Amino acid sequence: MEQASGTGALQHSGPGRGEVLAAILIGGLGVTQVVAMPLLASLIAEAYGVPEINSGLVGLANLLGTAAGSLCVTIWLQRLPVRLTSIIAALLACLSQTGAALMPDFNGAILMEALAGGGAGILLALSAAIVGASGNADRGFAFILTLQALIAVIVLLAIPALGGASALLPVGLFLAGMQLLLVPASLALRRKPFAAAEARETDEETSMFHPGVLLKAGSYFVFSAAVGVLWVFAGVLGSVAGLSDGSIGQALAVGNVAAIAGSLLAALITSRFGRVGPVLTVCLTVALSVLLFTDHMSVGHFYAASGLFLFAWGGGLPL
Repeated sequence: MEQASGTGALQHSGPGRGEVLAAILIGGLGVTQVVAMPLLASLIAEAYGVPEINSGLVGLANLLGTAAGSLCVTIWLQRLPVRLTSIIAALLACLSQTGAALMPDFNGAILMEALAGGGAGILLALSAAIVGASGNADRGFAFILTLQALIAVIVLLAIPALGGASALLPVGLFLAGMQLLLVPASLALRRKPFAAAEARETDEETSMFHPGVLLKAGSYFVFSAAVGVLWVFAGVLGSVAGLSDGSIGQALAVGNVAAIAGSLLAALITSRFGRVGPVLTVCLTVALSVLLFTDHMSVGHFYAASGLFLFAWGGGLPL
């Protein structure tokens, strides 16, 4: 699997088809708790009797855990035993998500959500690394985004159907059950760490401190922070407007269909219009959707705001 090149760099044949399919499944299921956050965060706050505004702490803990898990994989990818790491991360996500409903207080639930996010972040980063190393990475990422949107629709429709604050444990078990599918998918992954691909750029171009790399990373961070915060608080904004959990979940589920449309549109237009114009359009669309979220909005108004927001989010990710 590994051969020394003339320059001492390493090559690898890339992941097999079965491994890529497993990585797509892992990337799709890995976001289960993230897509559930607009309803899950409010549900956790209600179950522990804290003000709903504190639900943002739940979402923040989960997102920070996800970021930390992804960062660890990014740094140590070449050393991690991929299959074992994926299985451990899947079990951590499942157990922590269930544990969030069993903690004696709200702070304990926040800690569990951070751990659950850590497991999810590891899985998402591994999935991205495997698909990115495949022969057709663009198609693989498109499948991941589509599966993530489908998972979001299922989760956002299922959580309101499970009941109110007393249903926190059933919701946790439901989310953990979906993520439990990550374990058999992980068995299809390679055991050994990834081999380093042969370098095609100079050390200066590939350095993480190269200005171009830092600018792209900073731009992606700002975009992800903006849409991530809005996503976490979308459920709170709907509740403030007096909307039911069922209506909020249905609106966000429909919005994820718009996200798929945004991703497909982005893939079509970049070859004709480049990236600068589409990226600016995405940013303006996100800003417009923020203005549409008000404390007196109707159900139709919320549908429009969330659909526009998720359309821009889906269009921005591929870019």
